[in-house]
Amino acid sequence: MLHDPARHEALSSAPWSEAAARAAIQTIADDICAQFDTQSLWPSHPREREEGDKPVPQPMLYNGAAGVVWALQRLRDQGMARFDLELETIVAGLDAHSRHWITAHESEWPSYFLGHSAVLLLQWRESRSPAVADELFALVESNLENKALEALWGSPGTLVAALHMLEANEGTAEARRWHALFRRGVDLLWAQMVPVRHSAHPDREVWIWKQDLYGKISQYMGAGHGFAGNVFPVLRGARWLDDSVVAAFEARTIETLEVCAKREPGLMHWDPQFDPVSMGYPPRPMLQDCHGAPGIICRLAGTRSAPLRAMLIEGGELVWQAGPLVKRPGLCHGTDGNGFAFLKLHAMTGDELWLARARAFAMHAAQQSDALAAQYGRRVPSLWTGDPGLAIYLAACITGDPALPTLDVF
Repeated sequence: MLHDPARHEALSSAPWSEAAARAAIQTIADDICAQFDTQSLWPSHPREREEGDKPVPQPMLYNGAAGVVWALQRLRDQGMARFDLELETIVAGLDAHSRHWITAHESEWPSYFLGHSAVLLLQWRESRSPAVADELFALVESNLENKALEALWGSPGTLVAALHMLEANEGTAEARRWHALFRRGVDLLWAQMVPVRHSAHPDREVWIWKQDLYGKISQYMGAGHGFAGNVFPVLRGARWLDDSVVAAFEARTIETLEVCAKREPGLMHWDPQFDPVSMGYPPRPMLQDCHGAPGIICRLAGTRSAPLRAMLIEGGELVWQAGPLVKRPGLCHGTDGNGFAFLKLHAMTGDELWLARARAFAMHAAQQSDALAAQYGRRVPSLWTGDPGLAIYLAACITGDPALPTLDVF
């Protein structure tokens, strides 16, 4: 099978209701705001830490305060949630928290999702400070040759930060240096690809990135740590690049995905690793944003290639057939993250079926969130692994907006 049935569950029969979605968004916002503490920000949820660990303030974008603030600001600005929490004051204090966290945990400073870059981006959005912009520029530039070669730690993530700065400064002299930095980063990404052969197709040479990550070399294919996440800034920033550059990345993407795809009639999927057999790994049919078809769809749906779009549609059919994930809500590895793939396919094809499927997953994910909140007495304060991300997804299902949080929009 292309998916593991044990990782999925039957879809709820709850019908789509905009009123219910709006109520769930406000409930999540109320709960998250009530958890805020001026000293510890949003300490990690019991489900987010190892047994015996003390809750600590986490400032990062992925599962810390920067992501929570971003989500609350977006919900507020969209008119989806009301609250009195002074988010701008929190942003002003994040710099000190972030510096302390990174020093204490010997974490990599530049990372967009787990380091300091997104904290600076939040600060710059509030202050428009040239000094903050300079510091962010230096971080992105220093990360161009990070050996991780993936989105969470490496340059594909920080290039997204560069894109946000480029677009926010469009039409100004400041945009020129961000444009040059982005183009340099894309050129390096191209040069960092390596030719490989798949054990199932030894006659075909294709191109991938190899990740030097957590003490080992990997060949990840998905959005979180691999191939799709690396291609994303190229497609996301296509209008800032020469057409020939984008077309070259797309051509390699199609060839690589074709070689390592697993297929059933009308369905398509990709293992987390490019060739798990040759690397001695058992196949793992993971179907979530960070690994597998959902994230590949979400990162590559901006393609102009008809063959690649056809592959993504078959991946989307698999996501629907498999059903919601058993895991708690979370954009990275939950039902709402998978549902974003349907929103991407709706925008890509114009077919209302995909929007209906996204909304069905939204109602299911809201029920999962309620069940977890009843169990722990609180919701998970994390953009990519918790309830603020779900609230963003519910809002996206109301408006039909396929923009991925902090990737397509900041």
